[in-house]
Amino acid sequence: MILSKKFRDVILSKVVKPGEHSVGIEVESIIFTNNGKRLPVYSKKELSSAKILQILKESNCNSGEFSLEPGGQIEWSSNPYRNLNDLENAIKIQNKTFYKILNKNNLKIIPYGVDPFYRPEDLDLIKQKKYQLMDKHMERSGTMGKWMMRCTSSIQVNFDFTSIEEMEEMVFIADALHPVASFIFSNSPLKNGEKTGNKNIRHIIWENTDNSRCNNLIDHDISSPIGLTDNYIRFLDKVPGIFQLDREKKIEDTTKTLGERVSNLLKNGELKDHDIEAALHQIFTNVRIKNLVEVRGSDRTPIDFEIAPAAFWTGILLDQKIRRRIIKILKNWTLEDRKVFNKCAKILDFNQLGPHSKSFRKWISIIGKISMEGLEKRGLNEVHLFKNFFDIVMEKGPFGLQNQ
Repeated sequence: MILSKKFRDVILSKVVKPGEHSVGIEVESIIFTNNGKRLPVYSKKELSSAKILQILKESNCNSGEFSLEPGGQIEWSSNPYRNLNDLENAIKIQNKTFYKILNKNNLKIIPYGVDPFYRPEDLDLIKQKKYQLMDKHMERSGTMGKWMMRCTSSIQVNFDFTSIEEMEEMVFIADALHPVASFIFSNSPLKNGEKTGNKNIRHIIWENTDNSRCNNLIDHDISSPIGLTDNYIRFLDKVPGIFQLDREKKIEDTTKTLGERVSNLLKNGELKDHDIEAALHQIFTNVRIKNLVEVRGSDRTPIDFEIAPAAFWTGILLDQKIRRRIIKILKNWTLEDRKVFNKCAKILDFNQLGPHSKSFRKWISIIGKISMEGLEKRGLNEVHLFKNFFDIVMEKGPFGLQNQ
């Protein structure tokens, strides 16, 4: 009970007042040279991701922060914004800075969710102990963890919330509707030089990374917004730790579960908020809880559509009446319906059957329209930020299929 309260205190440490929600995104990009080579993480002889990161940090771009992902992917984390048009403007500002630096150095973004040509064994790993321990863990946790770390890129969307009840509704809905987002934002036409066909390949990579900490919350017996936080903490308790923090906040190896580590620290009177944060950061479900809600299902979109995942989820998650409307739909689904819906995320086929014998296309259309209604209700002229993208996908299919 005491431990659960400690987790709740950290999760609720940044709640906002009603009407003050903000949205942020994290955009990952794989970088190639203009002659088709993946930019190395480090190099003394040629340009590297580490060097480009240094140049970006010196560019005084104040719309967010740049960092390196495990395989040298460059990530831009935006500042939070209440109006999606302001977020879109920030994306354009950072893109202008980013592209100018890349063009000057004969580099380019590969705007896909999976590296089209390189394999994990072709790529170095970032020199950070956290990722070195993660890489070691991935060798035994699943079959595609190294692919996930080195060869994928995504767009994550972050939301703050006003209460634990609101957060639980948001997380439940984001988990249940993950297949829709994973499908419409699928953008991985090639893997290892071969066409991916109708496989939603980044989704499949994540599904085969680590079953103890990845996939949908329903796969971990979290299937209702009621009691979701307590169930999430119980789930986390049993997950094997990848790393832990020593008393100087330095990363070290661990053989304990996440729950064992924080319980031992609590027992010894040494538990700090950063220990709980470290545990929360070692859960990789499609939506995860920190002191915000992080939604993780989108491939890296084509250039100029980076705002679309944020717009989609904003329309779905931030209005209470929209959330209650979606929950009403989901309450009519059985556990088997949820499993059938989740399977639809693996294959890029509109004609798959979903719950209640409706096609997956029909369900995508229903959810997409509800998202746009949610955006319209906000009254901030944001609908186009999702609609333009959505209309293309509904007409031509996901970009991952279009680009093959």
